[in-house]
Amino acid sequence: MKWYLDFGHGGKDSGAVSANKIKESDTVLKIGMLIKNNLEKNNEKVITTREKDLYYSLDYRSSKANKENCDYFISLHMNSSTNKSAKGVEVWVYDEKSKVYNLAKNICTNLSKDINTPNRGVKISKNFSVLRKTKMPSLLIEIDFISNSTVETSLQSEKYIKDIANTISSSLLAFVNKSIVDDDVFYRVCIGAFKEKSNAILLKNEAISKGFSDAYIY
Repeated sequence: MKWYLDFGHGGKDSGAVSANKIKESDTVLKIGMLIKNNLEKNNEKVITTREKDLYYSLDYRSSKANKENCDYFISLHMNSSTNKSAKGVEVWVYDEKSKVYNLAKNICTNLSKDINTPNRGVKISKNFSVLRKTKMPSLLIEIDFISNSTVETSLQSEKYIKDIANTISSSLLAFVNKSIVDDDVFYRVCIGAFKEKSNAILLKNEAISKGFSDAYIY
């Protein structure tokens, strides 16, 4: 698959800004680059709007995705409200017939559970430019409210950022029947058990000759 990852705002457009000056544009770029890395580890093709703090118009974003013939368009944002207690994840799609409607529901469910935030559900809009002008199935994720002091504090944690990225990544990969690669997990293969040590040595040497240089007997 070829994914288009759109990291909201950037450059002269910081998007929403928290009470302590954390920018939406910086936050979604950080999360988005982790998602990009996760998808590429699974041999998925990824196109991005930006990979630095640069400004691009809404038309540029949809036009680039269309020219690249991407399969899916994913736009990342942080929400904001004058109600400082507002909290939760929501995902926007063009209409209920969208191919990614169920994916949007899964992202809401998974993020709500994994980062312990309310599930505000899937919402419909024909007003978002990136949903209206893209030719491929598209969705826009409002990860949580940067205006909420609890969320703002959490965003300063690298683990929290990684948890968000991993949850979105695993949701996207599951949609195309894949699972996220975990760099911290290693699997070992045991070839067999032998009463005669000489037989074990022969098999170990055969494994080494075929490229398994870390084969050993225990």
